[in-house]
Amino acid sequence: MKKISFSELKNIYDYEKVRIEFRNQIIKIKKNRRIQIGNNITLVFENRETVIFQVQEMMRLEKLVDRKLIQQEIDIYNQLIPEKNQLCATMLIEIQERQYIKPILDSLSGLNDKCVFLEFDNEKVEPIFDQGQLTDGRVSAVQYLTFSLSKNQKEKFIRLGSDPKILIDHKNYTAESPFTEEMKKVLIEDLLSEE
Repeated sequence: MKKISFSELKNIYDYEKVRIEFRNQIIKIKKNRRIQIGNNITLVFENRETVIFQVQEMMRLEKLVDRKLIQQEIDIYNQLIPEKNQLCATMLIEIQERQYIKPILDSLSGLNDKCVFLEFDNEKVEPIFDQGQLTDGRVSAVQYLTFSLSKNQKEKFIRLGSDPKILIDHKNYTAESPFTEEMKKVLIEDLLSEE
C-alpha cells in the first residue's frame, strides 16, 4: 500500500470542516477491520484511510501546523500501513475499571513473545510487535503489530475456505476469534491491492 504523504493531509482548519463526515466514513471502514479476541483485547487492521484518520486526529489534538512536526507524525504512522504481503494491526488492550489497568497490563508481560498468531489453513503467522511500545517488560495498552506473510501464505489466505482467526495463547490470557467473511474480504482486498 502506498504510504501517506504530507500533500494528502488537510490543515487542521480545513479538517475541522469535514471531520464529522470523515469520522463517520472511518467508523464504517473499521467495522469490518475490527476483531475482539476475548474480553479485553481488540485488533483493528489498518489501511491508508484509517491511518490518515489517525494522523489527522493527532494533528487536531496537538494543534500541529508546523510541517516538520507533521512529517514526524506521518513517518511514525506510515509504519502502520502494510507493505507487500503484510497485514498491520493496532492491538488495543481495553480495561474499563481504572484500578485494574496496571495489574492486568502487568499480567500480560510477554504477550509479544510467541503468544499472538494469525492462523489459517495450517499456517500460523506470528506478528512483529513495534518495539517502541514495549518498555522494561511492561505491556502498553496500545500495540502495533505487523503480520508478514510469505508468498505461499498469502496465496493460502486469499483462497476460499481458509477460515482465518486470531489466536492468543498467553499464560494469563487465552482466546481465539474467527474472522467474519466481511473482514476476510477486506483484508484480501488489502493484500491484492499491493500487486
